[in-house]
Amino acid sequence: MAAPTMTAPDSGVKVRMYRQGLGDCFLLAFPSSGRSAKARFVLIDCGVLLGTPEGVARVRRVAEHIVESTGGRLDLLIATHEHWDHLSGFEQARDVFDKLKIEEVWVAWTEDPEDGVANGLRRKRETALRALTSSAARLRASGDRDAAASAGQIDSVLGFFGELGVDGKPTGCERAMDYVVERGKPPRYRVPGEGPLALPGVSGARAYVLGPPRGVELKRSDPRAGEAYEKSLALNEETAFFAAALAVHERAGEIAMSPEEKELERLSFPFDKAFRVKVEDARADPFFQELYYGAANAADTADTASVAGAADPLSDKELAWRRIEADWMGASKVLALRLDNDTNNTSLALAIELAGSGKVLLFPGDAQAGNWRSWHDLKWPRKGEPDNPVTAEDLLKRTVLYKVGHHASHNATLRGKGLELMEHPDLVAMIPVHEEMAHKPKGGNPNGWDMPFPPLLRKLEEKAKGRVLRVDKGMPTRPRKASEAEWKEEFTDRCLEDELYVEITIPDK
Repeated sequence: MAAPTMTAPDSGVKVRMYRQGLGDCFLLAFPSSGRSAKARFVLIDCGVLLGTPEGVARVRRVAEHIVESTGGRLDLLIATHEHWDHLSGFEQARDVFDKLKIEEVWVAWTEDPEDGVANGLRRKRETALRALTSSAARLRASGDRDAAASAGQIDSVLGFFGELGVDGKPTGCERAMDYVVERGKPPRYRVPGEGPLALPGVSGARAYVLGPPRGVELKRSDPRAGEAYEKSLALNEETAFFAAALAVHERAGEIAMSPEEKELERLSFPFDKAFRVKVEDARADPFFQELYYGAANAADTADTASVAGAADPLSDKELAWRRIEADWMGASKVLALRLDNDTNNTSLALAIELAGSGKVLLFPGDAQAGNWRSWHDLKWPRKGEPDNPVTAEDLLKRTVLYKVGHHASHNATLRGKGLELMEHPDLVAMIPVHEEMAHKPKGGNPNGWDMPFPPLLRKLEEKAKGRVLRVDKGMPTRPRKASEAEWKEEFTDRCLEDELYVEITIPDK
């Protein structure tokens, strides 16, 4: 049986959060600006975490429901960033999305192929993914338990990028984003500070582009990070690691490095080539035999070890502490997490304002700390009030619906410059989280990810007075402080729960 067409309220917006699992998919229905009674539809992301049981079937069912609910037409498609839990539907259900007529596509400036900084970010990400994938494979092959655990941790993070490409082919995420961009005519690459922008066919709402930032905050995915990306790869701790990892696999005949990557490998050595010793030469040198390979009394080669009284060569395990050949791989799990956070920080973050009431819907993607901080440097002109511009603080104070970033993880909702500013009495939070899936063992962590992060969840429940809608739990339980009449009138009467989605209507008054 086909799903009924989704209707829009007379004023305001209806927001539907799909329940495909741990992933984002939001469908918004606005009243039309013209005489037509048809709703205007905005879709923000559609994906589910790699490895979700029956994940492909779930996301395809959601995609089919979207086609049916919209009558086969989207006025606006928004893709926030290149992570599988936000984009997988555009790859796994591409044939279904092909049925949709799409009027306009918005993505972040970081996807613009004509932007030099964006291209630099893309090259860095591609290099990092290749290096980390190779490192995980070598760690697994080492036979060491700790190394295997590190490989598992890397794999769990790489899952956010979908099926990883080989031999220079794009990843699953890249293919999904390419599909979204190709559906634009042309796509709009949104930059921070744009707005207020009209939503196609909608007169009662407008959007402010908050992020991702173009400056140094793009790199600050957490409070401790602090430098900007450059237009091309630059030598630093991360790129030296990537170059070393790729060089190992090129020597093994597994990959071919680009000229830029070869140059980084050259620069990453601590000593000039004239001062380096080849491994085969070192094995035959008495100095290295004694101090590096462990044959303490070996004056010559292996024959010396067979002479009575000569020290036996130490085992590889006993020698491990002396060597640095594979020690760099221990940094790979840290760099994998950094890559994940940096990608989240490129999220297209939007504040959608209802024109009549000034209420705001906040959709930050998975923006990290630097993205959030950068919003507070922006100002938008306010019509008729040149000395009173719209600011991020103003938008946050008027927020009545917060799509919680990164499944309510600990590092994707700022406190002082974020949630604490959301003081509107009608605030509702929507969390695209599936706690059971998040807590499944991942890599070396038997408890998986702490999503939702308990202290953050408690604060969300406090700020929203219990009005927190979740993918996994649906409608929340009425808090003791709220009367039944108040809870019903101010919240549940505006909500609808279905097996496939949870939705709420936000009136523009």
